[in-house]
Amino acid sequence: MILIIKKAKVTRKGSDLIVETSKGVKEFSTLDVDMLVIIGSEVVIDSGTLLFLSSINAPVLIHGKRYDVVLVPPFLTSISEIRKAQYNISDSQGLFIARSFIEGKIKGMYNVAKYFSYIHKVYISNVDVRKIGEVKDIDSLRLAEAELSKAMWEELRKFLPKEFPGRKPRNDDPINRSIDYIYSLIYGICTHALMSAGLDPYYGFMHKNYPGRVSLTYDFSEMFKPFGIHVVISSVNKFSIDIDRKGYLESKSLIAITRNFYEMMSKRKLRSVIYAKANELKKSIVEFKAFSPYVYKPK
Repeated sequence: MILIIKKAKVTRKGSDLIVETSKGVKEFSTLDVDMLVIIGSEVVIDSGTLLFLSSINAPVLIHGKRYDVVLVPPFLTSISEIRKAQYNISDSQGLFIARSFIEGKIKGMYNVAKYFSYIHKVYISNVDVRKIGEVKDIDSLRLAEAELSKAMWEELRKFLPKEFPGRKPRNDDPINRSIDYIYSLIYGICTHALMSAGLDPYYGFMHKNYPGRVSLTYDFSEMFKPFGIHVVISSVNKFSIDIDRKGYLESKSLIAITRNFYEMMSKRKLRSVIYAKANELKKSIVEFKAFSPYVYKPK
């Protein structure tokens, strides 16, 4: 995973990427690149480099202060029948899959809280996920997810600095910025995995479909957010996390968090799990096979 922070120019030399900054020029091999991550809006990259990254099947994630953009290469696969089934999915089947996503998320969040409660000897309240299985429509599922997530964040706050204001997306504090950033990495991998399975990442079941919004990515990635939370709590306990005057995470913080994310993901082989789950989702949609939620376990 190559991380490029703020002002830089990216070009290509053979199979290598050349990154030019005020501190000099660095050369990176692309032989084992999983993803190119760009922070901010001041990085210049030429079209030839983007085409090359597409040819080696490497997605590009641009993480901004207010939103993220994922550039993924086209896949040479027959997707018309897969997407036809996706667009014509019944309300009941879509609800069943969406409930699985949220069940995996809440149980995973609880596992993370339970893991840190054991380490820090802190009591946490149990979570009742039965209401997820009881909802009868997507709107009710959204309400149940919001309620359960809020309750789990109250438990997870026990393992974060006291100044953490609670989960507030795009808030200008180091912890929320860290969560936003780690989630964006997960979105990038999930978008790539869904497209590799032939699915349309823009057509979801739970998040509302708006132009330009990768709604299915947001739905699908719910199961993997507990891993991201684990990465952030782990990073906060290991490193000093700060933001700069522009509201971005400082370079040292970004590098430390990214390295921790990649090392933890590799150790747990989570990337393979995400791609396998995307393929399982495709089979669930096309072949009406069961879809089992992924539940993250810290150990």
